This record gives sequence, structure tokens and C-alpha cells, in this order.
Amino acid sequence: MGVKVKNPTSAQIEELRQRFNTQYANSPPAAPFHHVDLARIRNENLWLQRFLEMHDLDMDTAFTKLWETCVWRQSYGANDLHHSQLNQEYLNQGCAFVHNQDVDGKPLLIFRVRLHNKSKNLDELIRIVVYWVERVQRENHLTQLTIFFDMAGTGLATMDLDFVKRIVETFKLYYPNALNYIIVYELAWVLNAAFKVIKALLPPKAVEILKMISKKDVTQYVTKDNCLTSWGGTDDYEYSFAPPSESKQAAPKIVAANAGDAEQPPQDYDKKVHFAEMVLHDTSIKELHTPSDGEGMLQLEPSENVNFCPHTGDAKLTLKNISQQPIVYKIQTTSPEKFRVRPRCGVIPAQCAVEVSICLKSDHQLSPDGKDKFLVMAAVAPSADCGSQEVADIWKEKGTNDADVENYRLVCRHLGKSKEGMDVVQSGGSQPGSKFGPQELQEQAREMSAQLRHTRNLQYVTLALIVLLFAGFGFLLFERIHFASGDLQGSAAGACQQTAPYKCAKHK
Repeated sequence: MGVKVKNPTSAQIEELRQRFNTQYANSPPAAPFHHVDLARIRNENLWLQRFLEMHDLDMDTAFTKLWETCVWRQSYGANDLHHSQLNQEYLNQGCAFVHNQDVDGKPLLIFRVRLHNKSKNLDELIRIVVYWVERVQRENHLTQLTIFFDMAGTGLATMDLDFVKRIVETFKLYYPNALNYIIVYELAWVLNAAFKVIKALLPPKAVEILKMISKKDVTQYVTKDNCLTSWGGTDDYEYSFAPPSESKQAAPKIVAANAGDAEQPPQDYDKKVHFAEMVLHDTSIKELHTPSDGEGMLQLEPSENVNFCPHTGDAKLTLKNISQQPIVYKIQTTSPEKFRVRPRCGVIPAQCAVEVSICLKSDHQLSPDGKDKFLVMAAVAPSADCGSQEVADIWKEKGTNDADVENYRLVCRHLGKSKEGMDVVQSGGSQPGSKFGPQELQEQAREMSAQLRHTRNLQYVTLALIVLLFAGFGFLLFERIHFASGDLQGSAAGACQQTAPYKCAKHK
């Protein structure tokens, strides 16, 4: 099925391609986009077509979303995301996995929601979702998928609204027109209020492909031989993670760029560093700073935290080169989908400083437990005149564990709170043109919570009424049996009274 869209012409696709190439040549990003994404844009039509379709052939919006998606994919490391970089416990549990196809032959991305709990790290879960999407699209060349939310056995304890919202946002922002269906299977009526909020987050086109189904009509969207036995089908598949074969996992062939662009060198996948590879383990604030004060190449202000303004969601970080030689720096984060960082990498001449702007996106919040962290990496630069491509090449060859690389770790927190007092950042307002900004979403969440409480109370009342009904029925049944027993005893006594005179007369 898929979303009903307007089909772009070849001329429109070519116009979008030329706009991208012009922007990339005149104002290149701080870090070059991944060569796979550049090849998709410069040598194929399908990806460009998806952006135009999703945004109703609006050229400006399609270009903006295409550029933002490339930035995200480069920072997240989407093309090179390897299963060894994922949380192995979550991966092997099978909260999310790809198996079988829908009636249109599109792969099923299955979410077994009952296995989820709210204590899990959402960033790690979303990383697994991105891994499966990228793996399927790499193996089947940008094929569409069908999301299958298996809600059987799911209750209030395992229903995590934030998790579902993050899944929806990921597809909405970075995978245009990538879904064939969104299937919600066996949703308990007590969770209807929760899915009203989810439905409000979906763009109108996605609502068209949202299907709420039960076991009796699942075969309308998934054939019986592709349905798991728990859905009433014949497939007795038990999930067990299997890495892709080497032939499917091999790095894509690098395609030459447009004329005038430098040919991109082969990538060393073992040495290339991405945001997705960075995991900062919980530790005390005092242990976060790698070099001793005054001994490193950089002086950071602030030195231990990234302090976000509670109203705007913005933060500033000053990097001062206190050495006598130029250095290159690079900034990474544990949650790249939450933040915009400008500039993310560059060169700082000796005894100079650069101010980095960090913006928390309006549809995200800081983790209340301080799990959002940044890493600033620094190394000696060949010269103070290094270009952006040369800086990118340097960081392709260096990693966080290299002896000549200094690491400075910082914890995200709310401005004005103590180090222990992690809090949620409230963004300053909705994005322009967005129907549901943070305030609206919070209001929706409050309404949903009230509805859930009302539903739970209604369940209790219903249960009490059922108990009273059964008690009344039992009492009536007891009375009926007792009354019937009394009638039998009365009939027997009457019979004795009627026969007594006859016997007495006989004796006379």
C-alpha cells in the first residue's frame, strides 16, 4: 500500500540534486557527509524522490530535510552502525527485530512491546531500531518496511509512551516515506488513550497507513504462513539474533562524486569514529576530566558540565588552546539525535579560543539521570591552516584511545542546578509550523495520564459491580434452593396430617 503521494517528475528530482550539490560545494558541512549518502544523491533518484513525495513536492522543505538527514546520518554513524556497537542484552532479548514480510512483500519490523520496561535506556533501544532499518535498506536497497507493534500481553506497566514516540520521531524526521504500514496488533482498550497521543504525533500521511487490528483480521496485512503462531499463523519462529552474512555486510563501493569534487578516499572502518561508537560509563564527576588541570592542550569553560538554559534549550562551550601549537578538536555525544552542535570540529590556533553552540532540539529533553554526555577530543594539528576535509581525515585516523588524543568528558545538566540535581530542560517553544510543540505534547501527556487514571478507576468500579452481581446472583440462588427445600418439607408434613385420621378410625 504505502502512503498516497504526489509523484515527482525527473526534472524536480534533478533540481533537488543540483540544489544539494550547489550547497555542498559553496557551504560544505563541518564534517563531510558519508560517501554512501553522497552516492545515493548524486547517482540515484529513489532517495531524492522519497523526500519530494513526503513533503508534497515542496522543493524548499525537501531540500532542508534532505540536508538535515545527511547531517544526522553522518553524526549518528547510521551507514556504519555495527551490531557489536549495540547493547547486547537488548539485542538478544528481541524487543525489536526484522522477520518475514507483509502482504506486499515488505519486511516486518516487529516490536514486542510486552518485553519492554521503562527502566531501559531509550537511546540504546533507538540505536537497535536504526540498526535494523539500515540493515534492511542496505540489503534490499531502500525498501519500505512495515512496523508491527505486537501489543499482545501489554499493560500499563510495560507501555512506554516515550519509547513509541521516539520510534515515530525517528521515522518522521530521517526516513521519509519509508513505511508501507504501521500495524498495531491486539491493543488493549485500557491503552487507547495512550495511542491517541501517538496518533497525534504522526503526520497526516502516516495516519493513512495506521491499522489497528486483532487476531481475526491480521491475515489482511500478513499472510498466514508469515504470521507467527502467537498471531494465529503457522510460523513457529523463535527470535535469535543472527548477524548479516559477510557478503551483505561488506562496505558499499565508493562512487565518484560530481565533476569538480575531490574523489573520496576509501574508508578505514575500524578506525573511523562516530557518535554511535561513544559510550560514557557512569562515573563520578571528579573522574570525568582526562588531563590534569593545566597539563592538557585545552581549557574548557565550563570544565565539567554542559549547562543548558531552561527557557531556550541552548548552551555555550568555550574551547581555549593553552598549548603553543595548533590543535584539532572534535565533539561527540551519547545522544546525537537530541543536540545540534556548531561547530562540531575544527582547528584552534595556539593561545586562541573557539565558542561552540549546543542546542537541545525542541522535541527532546535531557535525561533526568544525567546519561546525556559530551566528549571533546583534542590532538595536535599539522598546521593552523587545516581545511575541513583535512580535519575530517585526521579524525578518521584517530580514536578516543590513541595516546596522542586528549579526552574531556562533560555531563549535561540544567542551568543553575547542583551537579547531583539533574533536571529536565523545557524548551522555549514549538518549532515554527509544528502543530505539536513541547508544551502541547506535555499537555497531551497530562491528559493521557488523567485518562489512564480514570480508566483504571473505571476498571475497579466495574470489578466491584461484577463482584456484587455475582454475590446477588448467589444469594438469589441460595434463596431459591432454600425455598424449594421448605416446600418439600411442608408437603410431607401435610401428607402425614391427612393420613392420620384414617389410621385412627381403623383402630376404632
